[in-house]
Amino acid sequence: MTQRRVAVIGAGDMGARHAQHWASSGAQVGVVCDADAARSETLARLHGGEGVTDALEAVRRDDVDAVSICTPTFLHAPITIAALEAGKHVLCEKPIALTLEDARAMEAAARTSGGTLRIGFMRRFDPLWRRVESDARDLGAPVMAQAALAAGIRPKLLMHDARANGGPVIDMACHVFDRWERVFGRPLERVRAVGHTFALHASELAGIEHVALDTVQAELDYGEAGTAQLQLSWGLPRGVPHSERHTYLGPGGMLEVDGGRALLTRSDAEPSVFEPPVVDAWHEEIHAFTRELDGEGPQGLADVQAGIRALRASLAVLEAVRTGEAVDPATLETQGAVA
Repeated sequence: MTQRRVAVIGAGDMGARHAQHWASSGAQVGVVCDADAARSETLARLHGGEGVTDALEAVRRDDVDAVSICTPTFLHAPITIAALEAGKHVLCEKPIALTLEDARAMEAAARTSGGTLRIGFMRRFDPLWRRVESDARDLGAPVMAQAALAAGIRPKLLMHDARANGGPVIDMACHVFDRWERVFGRPLERVRAVGHTFALHASELAGIEHVALDTVQAELDYGEAGTAQLQLSWGLPRGVPHSERHTYLGPGGMLEVDGGRALLTRSDAEPSVFEPPVVDAWHEEIHAFTRELDGEGPQGLADVQAGIRALRASLAVLEAVRTGEAVDPATLETQGAVA
């Protein structure tokens, strides 16, 4: 096998994860790019690579075969498109983009370039969520799903910037929407939602001009397959710990997920608890991407269409909050991110 040469764009926590796991897969992390030269050089030195500051130049280099994009979301499209047009394979962190226009441009670039573009929904590689998807589908139909995720103001303040990462409805809920589409076996059909920006006047966010909606309660209709409710907030006081709970109800029983534990209760068997071993899902995802690039066929990573559908669901929730009306996601093909 030829050693793959990789450029990691973004040298923050996520870029460091990607660089580590590319290296463990046998790839050479030859280039690390970040607007902060010291940060790119520090991460590059760990892997024997070169630190640079120009992302577009980095992805066009002849000594690069594949690219990991770990930047704020608003930069995903231009860097992905440049990399694909230069003949590279790309693993772009979720969410795919802030707007459907950008996401469609990424899709077009992948189609015309022949490069492989995958979107980093790493939870697909978490054994807990793989089991949850399987058990939830086994409950029969219709399924009623509920997810509650809450946290204080995020340490990375760009996550609260509507023009940078888009806020939790785009940045975090995309994981939930990707999972629910797989559980229900069909795309989202209709959304109703109410929302708030709890942290709008928080001192931590004073430097952000466009503070994103940070709290939402949404009802999502998946047709005859079932319905779902989402309660999500990143607007609680800083220091409030992250919490996440999920419940699935169906004719066959109930599935409850809290932290790293899933409890399945059915009428035909004793309640069963699933507590998987701790697995680094980013490690599993990057190694799977490597196998796909080596010609072993699809490995379960999210393709560009899955990224677009998750983004469309997020934008439908934001539009439902904005209008106070039910929204069909299919009507949002040209809708941009909503502040």
